[in-house]
Amino acid sequence: MRGITKWGAVGGLAAAVLLAGAVGGIAQDKLAAVKARQDFMKGQGADVKAIVGFAKGNGTQPAALKAVDDLLARAPKINDQFPAGTSATDFPGKTHAKPEIWTDWDKVKMISTTVQSEEEKLKAAIQKGDKAAVSAQIGALNKNGCGACHGHYRLPYS
Repeated sequence: MRGITKWGAVGGLAAAVLLAGAVGGIAQDKLAAVKARQDFMKGQGADVKAIVGFAKGNGTQPAALKAVDDLLARAPKINDQFPAGTSATDFPGKTHAKPEIWTDWDKVKMISTTVQSEEEKLKAAIQKGDKAAVSAQIGALNKNGCGACHGHYRLPYS
């Protein structure tokens, strides 16, 4: 009987260690998802900066077209950047994503659809070379797309 108890304790300890490792691995995966999301968003920011540069006369139309094509390629992937369990509540100080993203998921998905629509309008303005229209459409993209999500679902930076 004593041998069974000893091995039961060893087995229980081994299971606890494996479980702790699995939980730790999941947390690391989610933290990696936070980092990937931040890199994704920085990429979008760089694209918008290139487009704004064109609108202000500091960039070229080909560079702006490349940037808007990149934005359009990223648009369908926006929602994938938000796996559950990656909010500021889960990782304080590592992310500013509010947990309401996941409770309002249907609204968030609608915003990402709007982002793509606004980016398509932006591409048309860039193709025409109309810098005033590009500036106006950047404003619309910010208000109806990026800003709509960031304004409601991202904590302010301190």
